[in-house]
Amino acid sequence: RRNRGKRITHEHMAYRTLLIPLIVAVLAQVVKLGIDRVRGNLNVKNLWLSYGGMPSAHSAFAVSAATSAGLADGWTSPLFAVAVVVSLIIMRDAMTFRNFMGHQARLLNRLARLLPDEQGDEIPRLHEQIGHTPAQVLVGAVFGVLATLLLHILFGLAESR
Repeated sequence: RRNRGKRITHEHMAYRTLLIPLIVAVLAQVVKLGIDRVRGNLNVKNLWLSYGGMPSAHSAFAVSAATSAGLADGWTSPLFAVAVVVSLIIMRDAMTFRNFMGHQARLLNRLARLLPDEQGDEIPRLHEQIGHTPAQVLVGAVFGVLATLLLHILFGLAESR
């Protein structure tokens, strides 16, 4: 006999905690592509091959994982605390270290252009848009929370049927 109760089991919550952040990351990348299209620089390769842009999919993913951990294990649980710390590290990295890498890539690309053609053509061009602005990280984080809450509600409705 199948249990039709509305109680969410631990297995269901673990499934959500893993799946929802992955869905949120993909959704953030799709939103980023839509924004690129509006700006006139749509490139489908950017779905997985580029960094930077609005919103930050890394921030959305990390904050979604933290939000899912809070919903699953409680807002005072050690898992939620660790997830928040990891999210803050990821968001800080997106705004600082990756921006520094983008600056270095611009300088190296400029140096490569100064070389004679035969030497300069041998050097691959580096991606210059690697990091995020604080606004991109903030929008990614807010997107991560809101999308996660919405998906948890939708998954809950689907499971209750």
